[in-house]
Amino acid sequence: MTDLTVPKMILAQLGGERFAVMSGATGFIGSADSLTFKLGSNPKRVTHVRVTLTPDDLYHMTFFMPGKGPRSHDGIHHEMLQEVFGANTGLYTALRASA
Repeated sequence: MTDLTVPKMILAQLGGERFAVMSGATGFIGSADSLTFKLGSNPKRVTHVRVTLTPDDLYHMTFFMPGKGPRSHDGIHHEMLQEVFGANTGLYTALRASA
């Protein structure tokens, strides 16, 4: 049986249930060091996202799109997960204060 501590932590750092609702993410699959999920319609046509915790406690995010190779980003701090997700999908899942 796989320990789901890391995928649960990744989902919480992305925003938890609020993230899932705001992004339309479904089909969550956790492994010992990652979380993969499917996305519905989004401006950048990303179909799946994988977030992996690296041994140096940073994250690696991979965005999958039909007809294109995966797009990856390394060395992401946990507080940047939502921003990198938004920049690569066009889906912004955090409410930002106006200036």
